[in-house]
Amino acid sequence: MNNNLVISKVRNKILGFQFEDDILCRIHDFQSETLVGNIYCGYVKDVVKNINAAFVEFDKDKKGFLSLTNIPFSVKQGDKILVQVSSDKVKTKDYLLTWKLNLASGQLVLTVGDTRINISKKIKEKKIREELKTDFLNFSNNEYGFILRTDSVLYTIEELRQQAEQLISRYNEYKNKMRNMKPKTAIYLKNHVVDICHEFVSKFNGKIITDVDSIYQQLIEKQLDVLWNDDTKVNLLNKYSLEKHIRNALSKHVWLKSGAYLVIEHTEAMTVIDVNTGKADMHSDRKKTIVRINKEAAKEIARQLKLRNISGTVVIDFINMDQTFYDELVSYMRQCVSADFTLCSVIDITKLGLMEITRKKQEKPIFEIICDEVFS
Repeated sequence: MNNNLVISKVRNKILGFQFEDDILCRIHDFQSETLVGNIYCGYVKDVVKNINAAFVEFDKDKKGFLSLTNIPFSVKQGDKILVQVSSDKVKTKDYLLTWKLNLASGQLVLTVGDTRINISKKIKEKKIREELKTDFLNFSNNEYGFILRTDSVLYTIEELRQQAEQLISRYNEYKNKMRNMKPKTAIYLKNHVVDICHEFVSKFNGKIITDVDSIYQQLIEKQLDVLWNDDTKVNLLNKYSLEKHIRNALSKHVWLKSGAYLVIEHTEAMTVIDVNTGKADMHSDRKKTIVRINKEAAKEIARQLKLRNISGTVVIDFINMDQTFYDELVSYMRQCVSADFTLCSVIDITKLGLMEITRKKQEKPIFEIICDEVFS
């Protein structure tokens, strides 16, 4: 298995290209100025009772909206409060803040305000789910619980318990810090570059290669294995055809090996994907050929959703086929999206023969990170 994370500057953007078995599966934005995940000692500027929310100032001149729904303590103007950024500022909308902190470490997430033991939906075996839940019940209390990630099954209970204890210690440390610090001060700043690289190495056992000095220095400081591209004759841009990959990720058309192709259209409300026969050979056993092309398209669509980071509602118009094959296609599509890094759910086929998918938003889509005009 040849897994590489190639980090380079492409048209003034520092991007990470994640290759799994030499196939590009994801593009990371290493220049993102996101505050999501950061934790602050906030200052309650105002409480608006009719919408059960507060406006909280944090990090000097920044302001965020904090919902007070189900909050287990009283909040009044002038209070200090521990908050985490859950969504960045968008145009006229303020940052979204939450008092329900999420602290992640390895295979666990400590969830303040949710006292349950939640197991990743990708862990399907009932016996394993029950064992994990039973083992972790002692770690939850009336203040927090835990999420066990998909790869937690690869670790011993003792290793997972050590991670849980470290997270509890971190949370208590943040609470103690807040009591003695001035409001509008950062308590924890998430290093997205290091987090992405650490997750890649641990999850895919892959190599990180870069020619960006600032990235290289960051990773070396955090004792992460990273290779510096010192080949002066061939830079990473050319060696891995990075600009070509960007063009493909922004293209409206995606060709399949069979000669069929996808058309990917983004609208305000949803993303629409159309599957077309194109140049595919339709002369031999048309029914079986259409099923085969639709399955090929399903596999590629699952890859494109990850690669382009398409979120929200996705509607797919597959090539019309015999009704008896649609259940098989839905099942296959679910199998294809099961390896996604974020929650992706195949709903069903509508009466019009369209497949509905929903995908949780985790990062900006690639077309927002890079404007197509730059590559014209």
